[in-house]
Amino acid sequence: MSDVVRVALISGVFSLLGIVVTVIPTIIANRKKTQESIKQTTEAMEKRIDKLQTSYDAHVKDYEAAKASSQRYRILRFYDEVCEGRKHSESHFEDILDDIDSYERYCDQHKEYKNNRGHVAMQYTRDTYARVKASGGFLTHE
Repeated sequence: MSDVVRVALISGVFSLLGIVVTVIPTIIANRKKTQESIKQTTEAMEKRIDKLQTSYDAHVKDYEAAKASSQRYRILRFYDEVCEGRKHSESHFEDILDDIDSYERYCDQHKEYKNNRGHVAMQYTRDTYARVKASGGFLTHE
């Protein structure tokens, strides 16, 4: 190999090393900036998710309480109708009994829920269902 080729080759290697030496720190710095940016974005997203979760939990709690109140209203309304002597179908009784079961489960699981109404109505409805079922006195289309 001639001296000119060797000098050119060595010169090219040094040029390449110079480029690598200047480019690598830039790549490393950019990588650190990217990692920091990803970390900040992730932390911000986690805070937003936590805030959304808190809001969602509050909405679910409100919805469940409203649902329980609605069930109690249906139970009490049904009880009033039974006390007035109105007949009901077996299916309607069963729906109300499902409401009673669901309402009582909710009350058992949510001690903070104000539950001082409906106990008499619920027991009377159960007793009336058993009595009407035994006598076959449900409202029918006949």
